[in-house]
Amino acid sequence: MTTPSPFTPSSDPTTPGHYTPSQTALLLLDFHELFIAKAAGPSAGAAVRTAARLRSWAKDLGIPVLHCLIDAEGSPFPTAKGYDRLVGIVKMLASGEPAELTEELTEGGSGEEKTFTRRPGYVSALKSPGLLEWLRNRGIRSLVLAGLSTSGCVLRTACAACDEEFVVTVVGDACADVRGDLHEGCLEAVGMRGFVVGAEELIGGFGVVDGEEEGGKGV
Repeated sequence: MTTPSPFTPSSDPTTPGHYTPSQTALLLLDFHELFIAKAAGPSAGAAVRTAARLRSWAKDLGIPVLHCLIDAEGSPFPTAKGYDRLVGIVKMLASGEPAELTEELTEGGSGEEKTFTRRPGYVSALKSPGLLEWLRNRGIRSLVLAGLSTSGCVLRTACAACDEEFVVTVVGDACADVRGDLHEGCLEAVGMRGFVVGAEELIGGFGVVDGEEEGGKGV
């Protein structure tokens, strides 16, 4: 028997298929050029390309796209472990060598996309001031996550979002980590409380009933 897709429209509120595009948000986590180049391993480039595809798909369906980044003008909180290392990372982010969000995820951007930043030292994107309130006010119930690194912002945001009672889906091939085994282990851990899928399953299955697309065409 074929396992039903979690994205098939459903009366089950524990699945992403229960929620409409307007109740869903795509969070793109820590796609700083610096992290792509130095902190996310050999699969980072492929993850960025997949995330860019997800961004296009989400925009076509009217799903809000949120860029969640580290505040390059902030300073770590005093008790953050590895304080000096974090200060060095912030300096590199602020220097612009490179600091910006990768161009593949900003091309054709519009006012419909929003950016939230968090203080260095905080790992979960939900620590970004205003983000949780924005999601609540918009009636968002289901979050789709992609980002760098899997063991960092992706894992921490997924766990925090589950505790905030969101339905969480992590797109595994739109994430990367410096170690492949760590990437896989973190995805397995996320799967205990959320959903872990590939981009093809998400894009091909979202809103599909009996082989007919209701949520919009794939990208």
